[in-house]
Amino acid sequence: MIKPNFRILRPLLTVVALIAAATLSGCSGGGPQKAAQNYTDNLKFFNYPYCYQALSHQDQIDRTLDQFLENIPLAPDVSRDWFKGVLGAVDFQIGDAKLEGDSKAVVAVKVTRPDLALWERTIDATIDPDQGPDQTAQKQLTEKTFQKITYDDNIVTVKEGSDWKIFYDFGEKDEIEKKHKEAIEAYHKHDYDKAIAAYQAAIAECDKEEATGNQGIKFRLQKELDEVNAVKAQIPDGAAYVPKLALTDVDMKMAASRVPGIFGKITNNGDKAIDEVVVTVTYSEGKGKKKAQVFSEEHSIIVTPIEFINFSRLVLPFVPGESRSFGFKLTAPPDIQNKASPDLEVSGVVFTQSTAPLPKPPPAPTAVPSPGAPAAGASAGGAPPPPPPPPPPPPPPPPPAH
Repeated sequence: MIKPNFRILRPLLTVVALIAAATLSGCSGGGPQKAAQNYTDNLKFFNYPYCYQALSHQDQIDRTLDQFLENIPLAPDVSRDWFKGVLGAVDFQIGDAKLEGDSKAVVAVKVTRPDLALWERTIDATIDPDQGPDQTAQKQLTEKTFQKITYDDNIVTVKEGSDWKIFYDFGEKDEIEKKHKEAIEAYHKHDYDKAIAAYQAAIAECDKEEATGNQGIKFRLQKELDEVNAVKAQIPDGAAYVPKLALTDVDMKMAASRVPGIFGKITNNGDKAIDEVVVTVTYSEGKGKKKAQVFSEEHSIIVTPIEFINFSRLVLPFVPGESRSFGFKLTAPPDIQNKASPDLEVSGVVFTQSTAPLPKPPPAPTAVPSPGAPAAGASAGGAPPPPPPPPPPPPPPPPPAH
């Protein structure tokens, strides 16, 4: 998780943290609910030194203040550019506390925040093509008109002396994030069984012990897992849809890096929006009955993230009627490329699972008439094109010879 850049302010933050440490005991009285409320209030006010000092002793051993700033508990997992704006849009409603013995309590918290992936897709699908999404996103954060999601989470507190501290368990969160990254990577490689197993392992990690934020993380992981399961269930439908994707202008030539590649255009002639398209390059030797496959390689020519990517690029599914150009480097060994003939075909389709509105396909390019051709759009019953200009007069005869 990438958080705000405080390199310049860190010496000051360290001093403030020491002051906060000296005064925290007087501010954290009132029991587990008060400790949870104080933490979320100070998080919303960007008082990070206070939040760090509110953590349990074990959490402070596991993370220095600098490391804490890279992974702040209950903060949104977004880039520095969006961190304060998105955090300001998060709402925490502290609920009841459940005591577990004399030194531990679990405080319920209802979280409402931007539904980041849905919000990003919605903005990208509806903005003016000549505008970037940043201005629209900032305006929606200010006006609170973004797509929202609400879920139940927990803040786990432990009693240390007379104070209740927030227990987060950074080590466990590292394991959960590691498995989540494995799941995302497997998904984009279309290894859905591996992705599902990684998601299930990450969710199981959330249930190993009670720690702050685990229930919220589990909710978000389950949401992504449901999408992956839906994609896997639609594999037969994707295979049946392949004939509706037309490959044209396919050519094999050198890429800019002087490596052989394949380039072309793909058109969605069907009625479904698509998040990913996979093509297979098959190399064969021989002809007719002696033709034999010797190598194959797969490439994703359309990739639409299911996760929030901080508006770093437009997240747009491949919609019906749309055409896109593609190109990729070939990875077959040089001897295969020299001896065998490549064939390209669409081999996999992932349908869009998001509920975001679909973008309109870009308009087809207007044909430019060649010189002397009729004007575009002229049809039977319309005004005829103007007649060509008359030819120039012939040159005058030469003067008589003397």
